[in-house]
Amino acid sequence: MRARQSVALALIVAATALTGGCAEQNNRETTNEPSPTASSGPATVTPAPSWEGKAPQEDAMRRATRALNAVEPDSASRVDEGMENLAQGLNKTFTSKENRPHTFDIACQAPDDHTLTLTLARGGVESEWEVKCGDRQADQFNIPAGSRFTARIPAAGQHTQGLMQWRLNTVTTADVEGCKDDIGGCEE
Repeated sequence: MRARQSVALALIVAATALTGGCAEQNNRETTNEPSPTASSGPATVTPAPSWEGKAPQEDAMRRATRALNAVEPDSASRVDEGMENLAQGLNKTFTSKENRPHTFDIACQAPDDHTLTLTLARGGVESEWEVKCGDRQADQFNIPAGSRFTARIPAAGQHTQGLMQWRLNTVTTADVEGCKDDIGGCEE
């Protein structure tokens, strides 16, 4: 009988010691106090920003839509629109509608700072543009009437979070501001 009591007492003492040790370790973790054996400089690990759950993604879509609406001219008539993940990129060929100029508008949202490289191409001519994620106004590119053109953004990799929304509109000539051809370029 005494052997059982001794074993039980030993187990209780061991459990108490372990629990006390865990509590002390947890206290160090939550108060950010270095442990007695810690090195002279604390290691700081900042997790990469991310979208956890559905709500942040829905908010990003609303922000992208507002950014697109902010640059849409009054005369705009929507031809095409879509949304892509940054991880997959964009590679789409568009056919011009009617004999009117177009705008290609694009907005990007990501949980961290991110810049995209947009390539616009028609025939043998292409131009590259930077699109910064998180801007309140979408980037707008003027595309003159004519043959088909392509918009490409390279895939950012499977672990990259974020989205891009784009629209292709026809507009009146009066609503084309700045360079009339953002593919071929303009002399300044």
